[in-house]
Amino acid sequence: MIRARCPICSKPFEVATLDDLPSFPFCSERCRLIDLGRWIDGRYSIPGRDVAQGEPDELEDEDE
Repeated sequence: MIRARCPICSKPFEVATLDDLPSFPFCSERCRLIDLGRWIDGRYSIPGRDVAQGEPDELEDEDE
């Protein structure tokens, strides 16, 4: 038995296997799409180093 809490709506849920809930770790397809929309809108981000304006991209330097 898998017990979890949806990261979007905080609803607790319980399933026997992951196959019983294709939207895992979300409780529903709706919550999965809300999360996807937040990534697309830029509300979530993965921190990285700042790149100064006009600084050449590191990948371009490697191609030369």
